[in-house]
Amino acid sequence: MATELVGESRSYVEHVNNVGALDMSQPIQALRELSERTAQMYKGDFEFVGTAEEKLVPVKVDSASHQVPVTVLRPERESGDKLNKVLVYFHGGGWVWSSRNTHMKFCEMIASRCNCVVVNVEYRLSPEHKFPACYDDAVAVVNWCQDNKKLLTNCDSPLVGVGGDSAGGNIAASVCHLVKGLAFQVLIYPSLTLTKRNHYPSYFKYGEGLLLTKEMMAWFVSHFLTNPDETEDSRCSPMNNTEFAGLPPALFIVSECDPLADQSPEYEKKLQGAQINTKRVTLKGTVHGFVSKPGYFKDTTARTVGCIADFLSSYNE
Repeated sequence: MATELVGESRSYVEHVNNVGALDMSQPIQALRELSERTAQMYKGDFEFVGTAEEKLVPVKVDSASHQVPVTVLRPERESGDKLNKVLVYFHGGGWVWSSRNTHMKFCEMIASRCNCVVVNVEYRLSPEHKFPACYDDAVAVVNWCQDNKKLLTNCDSPLVGVGGDSAGGNIAASVCHLVKGLAFQVLIYPSLTLTKRNHYPSYFKYGEGLLLTKEMMAWFVSHFLTNPDETEDSRCSPMNNTEFAGLPPALFIVSECDPLADQSPEYEKKLQGAQINTKRVTLKGTVHGFVSKPGYFKDTTARTVGCIADFLSSYNE
């Protein structure tokens, strides 16, 4: 176990190690059910005051069409207060598991603390829907939110941005290259490249014995992609983009003890090279995957939501 671990992360890793390593040979449905149960167990007692509205967003790719479920969270506000921002949120889970439900509490906390509408997205998962299905869904939902931003917020000129954690952070970063006019991006311990060039020092230093391992990452990629050459596609590896000008300002929340930790500063350099404003917060001694467990990672989640609130407060209509 990494000696840098502190507090909630140390105790949670100790608990997981006592239980035993996750058996990745289980059927995918069993792993998904475990993800849901774990999130339910550690969702905490935060009480959201506001409304949750279910919507279906139409998606059409070539001749095929379907609908993506989303939950629109609107926090209750004092009379006269404006909800002038929309955050479209993509959950983590390696493109294979987790859901709106596993990340609902975290999204509720963002909506309440950050004075914004949060659209929590149920994009299609692999391996039933392999790359690039999730990006097609994400682009459609973000475009729908831009088209309907006044209805979503009841505000004349709201801002629309994206956010996500881990694989969801990957989707959020990718969408910023695919959709114009976004106001901000919030990337929480994101995966920013799937190529073999993603083997930064943190990949080796923290790739064993914690919550996200090298073995798990390889498993996720094998279920997400149809062939290894797809790792070079800039949609799943936004680090591979050659143009960064015009992207929205970015907030990076980085867990120190995470095999993906080194990807964020590398991607941040590319944004800064294009004169994009960025802010990076490294949570010392913390592990990957905490946002779906806000009831356990209370301090870590509270600090994360506070950082997001401070970041979003800089962007007004």
